Amino acid sequence: MSAPLSLNALASRLFTPRWTALARSRLDGEARRGLGHRVAAPRLGVFPARPGPVRVGGVTVAQPDGVTCAATGLLLLNAACDPRLEDWLATGEVPGTLPPEIAGLAPDQLHETDAARRVAAAAAAVHRRATRATLGPFPWPRAYGTPPWGVAREARVPGVVYRHRAVDDRDERLMDDVLAMLVAASARGIPVPVYSGGDLTGGWQAAVPRHLVLVLPAPTPDLLRVYEPGGGRVETIAPDELRARTAAHRALGGWTHLAWTLVPLVR
Repeated sequence: MSAPLSLNALASRLFTPRWTALARSRLDGEARRGLGHRVAAPRLGVFPARPGPVRVGGVTVAQPDGVTCAATGLLLLNAACDPRLEDWLATGEVPGTLPPEIAGLAPDQLHETDAARRVAAAAAAVHRRATRATLGPFPWPRAYGTPPWGVAREARVPGVVYRHRAVDDRDERLMDDVLAMLVAASARGIPVPVYSGGDLTGGWQAAVPRHLVLVLPAPTPDLLRVYEPGGGRVETIAPDELRARTAAHRALGGWTHLAWTLVPLVR
């Protein structure tokens, strides 16, 4: 399949298939033993069962600026796993022990009564955490969002550790593995952050991973449920629609390609 070039397509060849194969093996093992034997599925009450806006504390949770898509998705991923964080986002009630995502907030931010400003403050704090020491000892440049390895480091799903890999969506064998992994994780109740992007038809700035979305647990393998933080909505996309795309999709935040994926390894 011929398609315009992207950085992730080139980088994909540098990654071993070991992590996706291991993730699938362990997820299949969880299926045989029964969900919950090792992984406690996250509470996902913050996400609607059907496509529509994600609302917490009466406001739609969308990324507050152009660089915190990954931080916003990571914030809600961790809130789904930590009732203290979810309750603070929803009500503003400060827990006795602060979750790491908000432990560094100033007192006025911790006691903020406006839900939208709480989300913005927490997303900014998560962005700082997930970009620190991601270029050796140096932080990732803010203008370029959050790198996948920073998200993998900060994700807090009990019983799961995340790896990451670049994805060439034209590589049929790789996409077989990646899509099977996403469907298996979805069926086992494990959210998976993935990155979308474009290609060189939009210039070099588009030909890199640009936007994080969150693949959520879903009741059927026919559709992936996706939290898209740009619009603050849950969207759906069929797994095979992620293969060798040539058109933008709103589940990918208006970008064309699946560019990078985190890989959930059940511990």
